[in-house]
Amino acid sequence: MSRLVPVMMCSLLVLAGCTVPGESNNWTPHGEALENVKVQDFTLTSSEGTAWTYTDEAANTTLVIAFLFTNCLDICPIVTHNMKWVKSQLTDDELNKTTFLTITVDPWRDNVTTLHEWKTGTNSEWIHLTSSSNDSDSPSMKALQNVWVNFGVGLTIEEYNANNNSNASTSSARHHPDDYTVNHETGTILVDRFGHQRVWWGDNDWVLDLFLEDLRYLNTL
Repeated sequence: MSRLVPVMMCSLLVLAGCTVPGESNNWTPHGEALENVKVQDFTLTSSEGTAWTYTDEAANTTLVIAFLFTNCLDICPIVTHNMKWVKSQLTDDELNKTTFLTITVDPWRDNVTTLHEWKTGTNSEWIHLTSSSNDSDSPSMKALQNVWVNFGVGLTIEEYNANNNSNASTSSARHHPDDYTVNHETGTILVDRFGHQRVWWGDNDWVLDLFLEDLRYLNTL
């Protein structure tokens, strides 16, 4: 009997390490469930002008990530307000387990200064990220574009001619016209502490209480 106990204890420890993430596969979120896409590590520039790396700054926390741009006058301020409300509902312990993040989809205009002014003006006290350069071939811009791809951000740039008529848009998001608007198809994404994208909430589909429930569940993993 004495020889069996250590073996059984080791087996339980192995099972515990495997089943905790696996049990969450039976969970049905209120938002749209994602297929556990792994977040690829990235480094971008914060609105304070400092480098921010995902694995260094948000390791072992649940990530609430929104993609927006400061020239957006309709849905982006609403999403920011929603995130502020959710953040205000969390306990100190929950806040320690959660990282809030905003990433721009318009780095050509949303430089560090502009993003900092947005953050201050909206009182959104969390990390805001952009590229340190608006050169499409720069390493920082390529890093940002890789983030867009990783999170499935559908992004188009719609140009305007001299008569303010819109031209055909491009899906590459690498062109930088003088007069343009950004169309992006994305939502707010919840990432579990293991680095898997778990839940997608469309920008127009937020139900605050239900979003909060999804976040709180992921914080229990």
